[in-house]
Amino acid sequence: MSRWTITQWFTCGILLLGLCVIAYLSAQGDLKAGLLISFAPIIIIFFAAILTNPYWGLMTLFVLNYFIMGISRYVTASSLGVTTDIVIMLTIVSFLYQSAFKGNISWFRIKDNFLIKAFAVWVIFCIVEVLNPTSVFQAWLSTIRSYAIYPFFTLLFTTILFHRFKDLKIILFLWSLFSFLAFVKVIIQQYWGWDYAETEWLKEGARTHILSTGIRYFSFFTDAGNFGSNMGCSMVVFSICAFFTKSKSLRIYYFIVALTSAYGMFVSGTRGALAVPFAGYLLYILLSKNFKTVTAISIFVLFIYVFLNFTYIGQSNQYIRRMRTAFDENDASLLVRKQNQKTLATYMKTRPFGEGLGLSGAEAERYAPGRITTLPNDSWFVKVWVETGIVGLCFHLALLALSIGFGIYIILARIRNKELRGYLSAMLCGFAGILASAYGNAIFLQYPTGIIMYMIQAFLFMGLSMDKQLESENPALEDGK
Repeated sequence: MSRWTITQWFTCGILLLGLCVIAYLSAQGDLKAGLLISFAPIIIIFFAAILTNPYWGLMTLFVLNYFIMGISRYVTASSLGVTTDIVIMLTIVSFLYQSAFKGNISWFRIKDNFLIKAFAVWVIFCIVEVLNPTSVFQAWLSTIRSYAIYPFFTLLFTTILFHRFKDLKIILFLWSLFSFLAFVKVIIQQYWGWDYAETEWLKEGARTHILSTGIRYFSFFTDAGNFGSNMGCSMVVFSICAFFTKSKSLRIYYFIVALTSAYGMFVSGTRGALAVPFAGYLLYILLSKNFKTVTAISIFVLFIYVFLNFTYIGQSNQYIRRMRTAFDENDASLLVRKQNQKTLATYMKTRPFGEGLGLSGAEAERYAPGRITTLPNDSWFVKVWVETGIVGLCFHLALLALSIGFGIYIILARIRNKELRGYLSAMLCGFAGILASAYGNAIFLQYPTGIIMYMIQAFLFMGLSMDKQLESENPALEDGK
């Protein structure tokens, strides 16, 4: 029998020490700490995998992004957002290492990417916002990550690492799987009730979910508004993807995900979520060159509009009744929102660069109580306007318009592969739907919606290169033939 090496003895010693620590902590009654240490080897291996290949860092970011807020209800932590920071930092380190010593990073993929260059200017703008005379440093520091840092690195990483059509299909499939899990969770909430963590969360301030008109379900999302809009987006994306998927079994699966997502949007009780399918499907009507598809979607959208706005069918159902108020111009909450926006408009006339990052709505109450900007913004675009002023809002809208305009152009005029064109159309329509919903809900950069939206933009700007890849792999499949 051969002798053990020093590395083998060291590894064995570490494992024995870990087992001793776990046993001691368990004996002391600290089961959580023991469990955490027992997962340490897996965590170390996982971090090593990210440092070896940044691809796994981005994949981790996508998965973590979807479940982090649900986990935060069960794990006592000052900020699980730090976990996202750690994953991004590890991915950046892996990027730099692989680029400097291995030469495995293809930076040329961002050379002609105008979106990344334009967004880099937005990052600089957000950094300079710290010099705003009315800004508060702590508010700026806690907000710049979601405003600029996370989106920028999501665009950068996705462009460099997920550049194959295969990667796009993997992300779509994972997204569909997570959407279905969100549906399963909401079914559990609806028919089995809240668990202990969700009950405590509702007690601590989420009272907007239990109304006299009924319960608004949220699954493992931040809130019902975010859940409803996100599921509406999944409904749009996967219903369109199903028409272009070559695999029959996957086509059926995507249709099922679209239906379950529609159910999730419905039971969320989020009126603003209705904007997602309306805007998404209307854009698809413009993108589609198939008369039958255009006709079917037009009839569906028109039916829903007439059903909710001009009839009282199903009025006894709490969800139909709540959705119907989205078309009521005299709705009390809508009138309050309009009044708040008028008050903010008067105040913002003298602040072209805004009040400062993190100083609107609930965030402002935390960092700068007493300011007029603590009024609820009830809109992503109002939030950006209050925090960065008319200058920042125009810049932000220009970036969004750039993605939509470029996406429409390549889908209508440049993409030749039918399957790729269908997938990009689905993602663009979902993106447009979220933007429409963001007008009435500040959900654009919330977990998990934000990172998904920036991944979509990255994929749109990689559409042409993916199309060339597919054409070179099989020239006979031009124009979907």
